[in-house]
Amino acid sequence: MSTFDPAFLLFVPGDRPDRFEKAASGEASGAILDLEDAVSVDRKAFAREATAAYLNGSYDPSRIAVRVNARNSPWFAEDIAMMQTRPVGAVILPKTADAATVRTVSAALEGVDIIAMIESASGVLHAAEIAAHPRCIALAFGPFDLAADLGSADTWDTLLPHRAQVVVAARAHGKCVLDGPTIGFTDLTQTKTDAYAAKRLGYDGKLLIHPAQIAPARSAFLPDAAEIARARRIIAAAERAMPAVLDGQMIDAPLVLAAQRTLRRIGQKS
Repeated sequence: MSTFDPAFLLFVPGDRPDRFEKAASGEASGAILDLEDAVSVDRKAFAREATAAYLNGSYDPSRIAVRVNARNSPWFAEDIAMMQTRPVGAVILPKTADAATVRTVSAALEGVDIIAMIESASGVLHAAEIAAHPRCIALAFGPFDLAADLGSADTWDTLLPHRAQVVVAARAHGKCVLDGPTIGFTDLTQTKTDAYAAKRLGYDGKLLIHPAQIAPARSAFLPDAAEIARARRIIAAAERAMPAVLDGQMIDAPLVLAAQRTLRRIGQKS
C-alpha cells in the first residue's frame, strides 16, 4: 500500500530549486517538482537537471512527487529516464489520455505510484480504465486544459458534469480523486470556495499552486462540528442495531459509510 499522501500537493517550478525543500517540509501533504507547465521551453533542461540534483541528495521520498512533461512532448523520454534511479512518492502524469500512457510510465518506472491528470476529452472518456491500473493511486482533474480541449468555459458550472464523471471513475476502482488548482492565488476566499465545492462532490483533496492556499483548502475539506457530531451519532446508532433509526431517519449501511468517511477526514477511526 502506498504511503504517499496526495490530498494537498503544492506545485513548485522545477527551475526553482531554492524552493524545493521549503515546499517539501511545509504544511502541504507533499511537493510536486514541476517539469511541465511551470517551466518555459528554454528552461526545460535546467529544470530536469535541478530536479535530478535535488533527488540525488537527502530527502523524504514520501513527500516528493515529480510532474513530468506529457507523453507526446519532446521532453518526456528524458524526464522519465532521469527518474528511473531516483525514488519519489509519485509521478504526476499530465494530460493522461488513456490507460496506455499509464502502462508506459509504469513499465519504465517500476514500483512508482502514478497520479494521472485528466485534462482532455479523451482523458475524461477513458478515466475509468486509467483509474483501473494498479499503479494509479489517484486521478487529478485539470479544468483549464480540459476547457481548452473542449472549447468551453472553465467555470465550475460548465465543467461540473466532467468533474463528476472523474469522481465516479476514481471511486469505481477505489482510487483517490483530486481537484485541480485555483489559479487566482491572491483570492484565498475563492480557493476555499472551490475546495468546499470539490469536497461536496466527493473529491479527496486539491492541487495547489501557492503556499497561501494550503490552509484554506485544508479547512474546506474538514467537516464542521455539526457534521462530526452527527457522524458520531450515526456510528453509535449503528452499533446498537442495524438498520437503526436516528432522529426519525433510517440509518443503513450507506449512511454509516458516509459517517465513517467524515470521521476519517479528522483523523479519527470510527
